[in-house]
Amino acid sequence: MSQRIVCKFGGSSVADAGQFKKIKAIVESDKNRKVIVVSAPGKRNPKETKLTDLLYSTYDLASKGLDFSTPWNLIRQRYDEICKDLGLEDKLTEDLDSLEDKLKNHPESVSTDFLVSRGEFLCARLMAKYLGANFVDTFPLITFDDKYRITPKTYEEIAKTLSDENQLYVLPGFYGSNLRGEVKTFSRGGSDITGAILANGIDAAKYENWTDVSGMLMADPRIVENPLPIEYVSYREIRELAYSGASVLHDESIAPCRAKKIPINIRNTNRPEDAGTIIGPTPEEAKLPITGVAGRKGFSMIYIEKSMMNKEVGFGRRVLAVLESEGLSYELCPSAIDSMSIVVDSKALDAVQDVVLEDITQQMRPDRIKVFPGISLIATVGHGMTNKIGVAAKLFTALAENKVNVRIIDQGSSQINIITGVDEADTEKAIKAIYGAFVK
Repeated sequence: MSQRIVCKFGGSSVADAGQFKKIKAIVESDKNRKVIVVSAPGKRNPKETKLTDLLYSTYDLASKGLDFSTPWNLIRQRYDEICKDLGLEDKLTEDLDSLEDKLKNHPESVSTDFLVSRGEFLCARLMAKYLGANFVDTFPLITFDDKYRITPKTYEEIAKTLSDENQLYVLPGFYGSNLRGEVKTFSRGGSDITGAILANGIDAAKYENWTDVSGMLMADPRIVENPLPIEYVSYREIRELAYSGASVLHDESIAPCRAKKIPINIRNTNRPEDAGTIIGPTPEEAKLPITGVAGRKGFSMIYIEKSMMNKEVGFGRRVLAVLESEGLSYELCPSAIDSMSIVVDSKALDAVQDVVLEDITQQMRPDRIKVFPGISLIATVGHGMTNKIGVAAKLFTALAENKVNVRIIDQGSSQINIITGVDEADTEKAIKAIYGAFVK
């Protein structure tokens, strides 16, 4: 494994010249920070439009043969200001002029993905110039198929292209090449995915994801007052927390690092002294019983009851086949001897509810079938719960003392996650109660 660190800086971290200067100080403070990935400049204030959104607006107008000068001039202005404030002579004039000419005279030659990717491309060009680094384009370095699966060749090319461990490299995030040799942006996860892929490709010692928050918190601060920060969270725990609504990195931006057990460090560009949160392999011992608690609203429960259900071979499979036929996936499926419940997304169910209930009734002949809307799923996650007596008792006692009625209980054999279903109106109350029970 290399000693090099891959650093990804998000939109807020490259919003203006002041942020560029912070990045330079961060990079220079650790000689192992050798591969830098940047997003397009983000908002400088809440009222400002993101540069990526301006590029989308420009494409929409240009493709229709309309005047796109308003969003385009704002884009030019942003880059000009950064160049001027950093004292850079290269104002990207040639690149911007060439793009403008194509959009005016040959808009059909410019794809949406290509134009939108220029936000990252131009930002990386400026960052490389400012840091005195080597600029490397991620097109066609990173290639993926139509299902966004990275090709094995990608990692070989990354290892070869970024082979000099003494060099400082800057690359744009958010895009790569599809198998047809076209610029293609990632469907989700953006530059986070780029950083993780590069970390895997060079066998990095660490992947630092620099943003505008100092890592993750054990609960949503809008619900729990001053929740504790999460110092360390495992790859497995992060999946559970993200699935249950916690705002964290998308799984596709974690998987490349997880494959090689490369730790991910979420850091704050504006507070580089903060340690942030480390995402890594399962620890041998957990400091706290729980790592975090998160909740998600917007679920419904289909309750099916039938005498001797457990003796009817294939009952559950046929019920789920009905959901599958209507394109409906399920979240949980707790069951008893004569009943089963299927928890599904409420919006998805609304569109096909009548058909689903009718098909289940005709095929399964249940004694009772009913939909209970307005369910929240609360996930309590942590390796510290494994094989610990009294964890579930403490959790459900806390909910009972706070008068929260539990509609669903689900705990996997791994014991790192207990999911409780409660009424949506009790979501915040339940999260506060669980957090308070385990965190003093």
